[in-house]
Amino acid sequence: MNATALFLVTHGSSDRRSWLALQNLVTMARSRKNKYGDDYDNRYISGGCLEGQELNLSQQLEQFATEVIPDGVSEIVILPLFLLEGVHVSEDIPEQVAIAESKLTDKFAEKFPEQFSDRSSDRSIFRLMAHVGTDKQIPSLLLQHFEKYSDESGLEKQGRILMAHGSRRFGANQVVEELATQSQAIAAYWGVEPKIETQIENLLAQGFHKINVLPYFLTEGGITEAIANKLKPYRDHIQIQQLPVPLSNEQIVDLALKII
Repeated sequence: MNATALFLVTHGSSDRRSWLALQNLVTMARSRKNKYGDDYDNRYISGGCLEGQELNLSQQLEQFATEVIPDGVSEIVILPLFLLEGVHVSEDIPEQVAIAESKLTDKFAEKFPEQFSDRSSDRSIFRLMAHVGTDKQIPSLLLQHFEKYSDESGLEKQGRILMAHGSRRFGANQVVEELATQSQAIAAYWGVEPKIETQIENLLAQGFHKINVLPYFLTEGGITEAIANKLKPYRDHIQIQQLPVPLSNEQIVDLALKII
């Protein structure tokens, strides 16, 4: 048998909620595994975190491979559940995958020759897919999310802010700027300028007194809580609302499975 396994990867953190969020996504993937035509056994769907765990990602991948390859799995598809291509997506995850690959290739070729002996030199145990943020549906999903919470009852202008983590790498925030424009919003960042306070003041100067802030993060957590605290001082003189993160677990998993 030459089966395929799935391994979801999230950022992770020391906050236990990040691990629980991953487990919820794994459960969702198991419940929707047949939607795109592949019949994955539940045992062959798991996940890991880049940060916040006792084992690093390469060790988590090795552990999962050691569990499923004896059952006939010949390929593990890795799905990075990241919205933006920062250092983690472009460098850290590929590096961890390469480490796991190098440690396992010879070991499994020797132990399971039927699955790996005919493997060409460019064929790998792990197949790393694009991150979910590359899906062409993302702009329309963000716009729909903003519009879901828009107040159309009044005549007063309503401002929109798309809030992402942000990167100091040259050009790295351009995709956020484009998504904001497509959502009829302006961009703000947690880690770099323009930060949320700057963009709120910019909207106030333009005459906006109703503002919706959409955190562009995969799940709720420490940063979304910190954003809420940043908005508190403004609530006594303007109507400002922090929206839920834009994607449900079902949407995240469906976007990931479409990429395979």
